Amino acid sequence: MSAELTLPSDAFQSALMRLLALPDRAGLAALVEDAPLVLSDEFLAAAQQVAQDPAAAALRERLDWLIALRQQADQDVPAAFQAVLAATTLEELRQVADRWPLTLNDAFAEVVEHLAQQFADAGQQEVADGLRQRLVALAQLRFYRETWTETPQGKAIFAFLNADDDAAALSVFHARRDLLDHPEAQRTLDEVIQGGDPESQQRLERRRVLLRYLRGEEHA
Repeated sequence: MSAELTLPSDAFQSALMRLLALPDRAGLAALVEDAPLVLSDEFLAAAQQVAQDPAAAALRERLDWLIALRQQADQDVPAAFQAVLAATTLEELRQVADRWPLTLNDAFAEVVEHLAQQFADAGQQEVADGLRQRLVALAQLRFYRETWTETPQGKAIFAFLNADDDAAALSVFHARRDLLDHPEAQRTLDEVIQGGDPESQQRLERRRVLLRYLRGEEHA
């Protein structure tokens, strides 16, 4: 059976179109978070078959981005797991999640639960219970962040962050100044939102600096 037939055709086509619509790497992390299918073996195999078309240069470039991101994620999982294991408070877990956003996704939770069950089966119930307690805390953090992004301020911050350029970000700021000209909005950009790949991190840093400047300008 060919790789693309293992995926629902509509799901594959939708994910493929969204991948092709990305103007640059900056939007890749958001796509992966919203459609984790794009990092699956099945999607990559099917997309690589499509990319064999000589006219599919744009798709080949975006697949290179995806493959690099997945390789980085594979390297990060052991370090993230060790950090979760070492965390003893909710604040420490929040810091882990800030550094490794992958700790808040379903795949990571499945890995931790599988390891917890292995410890339980080996008679190390205390270790297993500790891992499951951390899973509960991570689920709480994930719920908070997912629901927070649907608030008016969360939507305003992400509109500012994802604006195409600084001029567009300035327009967002003035249109939603009541939500963005606020210490909590600055704290969110500075401490909560992480950039993922290097290009996304650079974009985030530019927006952090711009918001600080705009808030200072408004209060001048």
